Amino acid sequence: MTLVLILIFIIAWKLGYLKNTLKNWDLKRIFWLMGIVFFTLATNYLVTVLVLKTQIISSVTSDTGMSDILGQLPILCQKYILGIIVPLSEELLFRSYIFGSITNKKVAFLISSVLFALVHTGFSWYLLPYLILSFIITWVYSKRNNFIESAIVHSSVNLFGGSAIKLLDTFFKLLPY
Repeated sequence: MTLVLILIFIIAWKLGYLKNTLKNWDLKRIFWLMGIVFFTLATNYLVTVLVLKTQIISSVTSDTGMSDILGQLPILCQKYILGIIVPLSEELLFRSYIFGSITNKKVAFLISSVLFALVHTGFSWYLLPYLILSFIITWVYSKRNNFIESAIVHSSVNLFGGSAIKLLDTFFKLLPY
């Protein structure tokens, strides 16, 4: 798996996607990114509440079968894959490559966001939560032109999304279960 991570960085470096990555990392940028992470996790909670309250679907979990596959791995492997490998590779593909390949930025924003959501959900009711999260992550990339920052937000959702939903619901009690 570490080989995959190294390969991701080699591809990103060769394609020139890392040139803006380490520039201008100041305190303001770090706080901005932390704010976006918290905003994304809160949005994830609100979308989950909306979807479950309107009874569009009975639970917000992906039906792609990945949870069955990952569930058989040790927990550290799961976290490594979901927290590092998947966000970096998906951000490299959807934000850096697809978004970066389309000259019209509005079209690029829409296409990369929708493709990201469709790959995760197919044409199902799960599309709405993923589409909203995809718009936020794509917005982060479009503002900074830095796939590492969008990968940090993506990674945060992958690693802390479920926990954030449970934590926020202990305070707000909006979920129907």
